[in-house]
Amino acid sequence: MATGRRKRIMIACVTFETIKVTEPIKFYETSKVHIIHYIKDPTNPKSRMYVEFYDRVCELIRNNNADAEIVEHNVRVSDFSSMLRTVLNIIESERMESLDCDIFVNISSGTSEYAAASAIASMMKENITAFSVNTKDYTIKDYDGIRAAYYCNDVPIGLTEAVYDPAALTSYKISIPQEHLVRALRILDERNRKKLSVKGPQMIQALKDREIWYREVAYDRPDERTKQKLSEAVYYQRDYVNKWIDAEWVQKDELTKRYKLTNKGKTVIETFYIDMPR
Repeated sequence: MATGRRKRIMIACVTFETIKVTEPIKFYETSKVHIIHYIKDPTNPKSRMYVEFYDRVCELIRNNNADAEIVEHNVRVSDFSSMLRTVLNIIESERMESLDCDIFVNISSGTSEYAAASAIASMMKENITAFSVNTKDYTIKDYDGIRAAYYCNDVPIGLTEAVYDPAALTSYKISIPQEHLVRALRILDERNRKKLSVKGPQMIQALKDREIWYREVAYDRPDERTKQKLSEAVYYQRDYVNKWIDAEWVQKDELTKRYKLTNKGKTVIETFYIDMPR
């Protein structure tokens, strides 16, 4: 690895996938990989498949990223609480070791319990990049191969023939963005796309028009109108812009001096309060 760059950490789960784990490691030039998998009894012949997949992933990592450190976590991957605890512990341990690192969480491989837990853990901690990779090509390419793998007696079954009783996931509260901040952010984005002014006075009037302005600042005398505008400008900066900046939803363009949405901000307006325009 080149010296002088931020340390890059990745968390992934291995069950029956290899490329979905190893290709992102190569893509992000990861320096340390935490691999979560589960082998209850290595001496049991039935566990051999899990050992082989884990060993193959490690082999590919060493071939593609020779200097990458591999850290093994043998934890029950079918248990949601165990997965959440494990991922959170990994993140905490890495942050305690160094704040100067980028942490990536692969939610594409492993069990559904791991995928759910790792996604939630990523949202519970700041500055974590969760990602997924889509399948470009499958190992089973022909019609007969698909029917052999997913059909039983010519009836579509899938890879699962029997299941245990449902187990409810433990509930963890994750704060949803405040509605007025998201809707106001959408207005900022609209005005940017239409090349309209996003300066304080124009944004404040737009928020008032959409009924998203909650600060009642009124001065009766005409000579106090300037004082009113200054007060509103302070409230707009404090109640909206500063909160957008703290949430990493916007950043100021150095050339135009306009606040523009970050990728995170675009995701927010595309996800929350879509059906609640005013």
